[in-house]
Amino acid sequence: MKWDYRHHLLLQIEMLRGDVSHEELSERLGETAERCLARYLAGKQPIYEKDLILIAKAVDVAPQMLAEAWASSLGLRVSSTDGVGQMYRRAYDRWRHHSRICGVPSSPSPMAIIRAKYAHRLPRKIPSLWCGSHFLNRSRKDTLANRARFARAYKMLLESVHDRKSHREIGARHGISGERARQLMVDAAYTWARSEKIDLSDRSVGFKKEGALIRNLYAALRFFARQEFNALAAEDSLRGMLPNRDKSL
Repeated sequence: MKWDYRHHLLLQIEMLRGDVSHEELSERLGETAERCLARYLAGKQPIYEKDLILIAKAVDVAPQMLAEAWASSLGLRVSSTDGVGQMYRRAYDRWRHHSRICGVPSSPSPMAIIRAKYAHRLPRKIPSLWCGSHFLNRSRKDTLANRARFARAYKMLLESVHDRKSHREIGARHGISGERARQLMVDAAYTWARSEKIDLSDRSVGFKKEGALIRNLYAALRFFARQEFNALAAEDSLRGMLPNRDKSL
């Protein structure tokens, strides 16, 4: 656990929350910040500077204090003026290294976002678009080949959004790998979304089984609470200060 930034952050949250219950902490964090923290714990996405500020506010401490406590827990030092920014950058670098090795997605897929929020706007009829037209700096030309490619990818996108099929199922049906099907659907999703002026970088859309990630977040906080209590109890016991339990309770 020595260099696990995620667990050290949770440990500091648990130590700093004081009398704030986990239920109240959930309310103070709000849905988006709670979701982001749960995703970070699960390794699904990095923790951002604005998330750290919201977490500090939820446990009623200054963001700089949270950053310094987190750094100290890891055996690190931070600037007295930009501790939050420094810890964000260090944690982001660690997460990026981990995600590159493990192939972790940094956010819900564009297909998941369209399915959750824009399925009603995704027409069954194939729009008059072409693959690559969504790139701002290197958009592909409007050719018959690119339009045919988009039409094929768009049909797969419809299967993902409206029929809720996985990229593996879609790939098998079209005679390609699941990963290739996913790449084509991402291209089609961004092409269509840009034509509709839709932003697909939406952090409010949940990952699959996100409820389990949030439950794991509070299970981890309770674990650290027990660890902290046991450590204090052991310290008091060594000093001969541990009070006798009332057997009548």
